Amino acid sequence: MFGLDMLDVMVGLITIYLSFGIACTSMVEAVSSVLGLRSKNLQKGMDEFFQGDLSVGKNNKAFIDAFYEHPMIQTLSRGAKGRPSYIPTEMIGQVVESILNRNGSFQNLKEGLDTMPGEPGKNRIKDLLLVFHDQSKGDLYRFKKKVEIHFDESMERAAGWFKRKTQYIAIGFSTVLVILGNIDTIDIVRHLSVNPESRTALVESADRLLEERKNRETEIVESSDSDETLKERAEEKTEEARKTYARAVSNLEKSGLKLGWNRIPRGWGEWMSKITGLLISALSVSLGAPFWFQVLQRFMQVRGSGGKKGK
Repeated sequence: MFGLDMLDVMVGLITIYLSFGIACTSMVEAVSSVLGLRSKNLQKGMDEFFQGDLSVGKNNKAFIDAFYEHPMIQTLSRGAKGRPSYIPTEMIGQVVESILNRNGSFQNLKEGLDTMPGEPGKNRIKDLLLVFHDQSKGDLYRFKKKVEIHFDESMERAAGWFKRKTQYIAIGFSTVLVILGNIDTIDIVRHLSVNPESRTALVESADRLLEERKNRETEIVESSDSDETLKERAEEKTEEARKTYARAVSNLEKSGLKLGWNRIPRGWGEWMSKITGLLISALSVSLGAPFWFQVLQRFMQVRGSGGKKGK
């Protein structure tokens, strides 16, 4: 029984992290939409990938500009100067081939590459594409695959940049939520350890959260903003964050946990405990909804297995 009680304490704590994590994730999504972080991050990765010139002189043009002006890319953007927030990998090789071929001006890729300006080491994109051409031995299909594989690798680095940016934002929001609500992990664990009614209420809340969120996990993790929906998405995520936060507070209060600063800590011992509890909560909530959703699923599976064995 003691083991099951402790498991319920953990489920209750994770439920709280998930509840506020959903609000935090929604806030991060809203800021990301307002600032256009996804499209800007993609553009940064593309600029690095296609760094170099396609032509010089009177028709001077950077390769990246020719890429964004290509009709296939324009269909993914809003307006002539728009920038897409997502480009299918299989489209990259086709667009690069089309740019090099200059609307059928050359008989093969090598001719198009040779017309690009710059001696070896002077034009990065030309050097890169020549390497792909040599590795593919002039085979068009293999050349495009080389380009697409390198693009995927570049986008993985760009995704890392985006994740770091959003993680900083998440830590900021989670810190504000935790401090304003006085969400102290140490106090919560103490309360749940001696209050079976609170544990039961939070376990029931966990069941509801899992049921509600299981069909939305992909949406949380893989949502991609387009230019024309940035404002709408920001408003949607802001409203979702407000409602989720209100529901999280309501669920905690129903379980007997009171948020807010009803009492100020006294002495160094209480302050150290409070700061530690708030810090743990802030870091935990910043991990976001997808992380705690998966963790809660596993704990509930363990709890269900334990319950069956105990019958």
